[in-house]
Amino acid sequence: MTALALAGCASADRGGYADNPPSNPTAYVAWQEWTRFGRSTVVYGGSAAGYTNRRGVSERSEPLSSRVGDYWGSCGHPEWNGRTSGRPWSGAFVSWVMKKSGASGFPTAGRHGQYLSALYDREHSGRGASFALHAPNEYAPKPGDLVCSGTAGASWRYTSPAMAHRRIDNTASHCDVVTDVRGGFVQAVGGNVKNSVTMSLYPVDRRGRLAPAPGKLWMLVVENRAT
Repeated sequence: MTALALAGCASADRGGYADNPPSNPTAYVAWQEWTRFGRSTVVYGGSAAGYTNRRGVSERSEPLSSRVGDYWGSCGHPEWNGRTSGRPWSGAFVSWVMKKSGASGFPTAGRHGQYLSALYDREHSGRGASFALHAPNEYAPKPGDLVCSGTAGASWRYTSPAMAHRRIDNTASHCDVVTDVRGGFVQAVGGNVKNSVTMSLYPVDRRGRLAPAPGKLWMLVVENRAT
């Protein structure tokens, strides 16, 4: 394992970030859910592709399976929970966190591409959007923002609005809520990661922008101006 990954693991073992709840409301709600699920942690860096430093409680265990049902309820599907097969809930988690934290103007949806493309359309309509989409190399994420990966990468940024909408909608695969940026890593919490709510530590460059991470093709960063 590389020195970078080991440094991240050491930080996670000390638990410094775990004991310092963020002040941003959206980041705080995500951090609370991460704590509720047992603080599962995954470190990225160098050649460490998703090194699991700490395992959390499974989505299938009660009362957390019902908690996943709460996430789905925010998207209009209260009949689904952590034991429902074939229903990835990472998008529902983000939607619930945004709603719970009072982030007005966020379109709740169970699929990442659906709410991201809606945010893109709203931003480009000139209606004073509370969220802004950035290419990963153009903006340094902060607590409360979203970091998102997808199979088309950042190609949406360099095409027409109609094509950008389609690429975001059809290829976005996962988003995490940023809770902190420190020690050369973005700390970001997401649902349905390792079958739990998990904090991932992603490396950043000297400007604080997302650096390449094994197994991740960065698509965009959503700037949260609502909280």
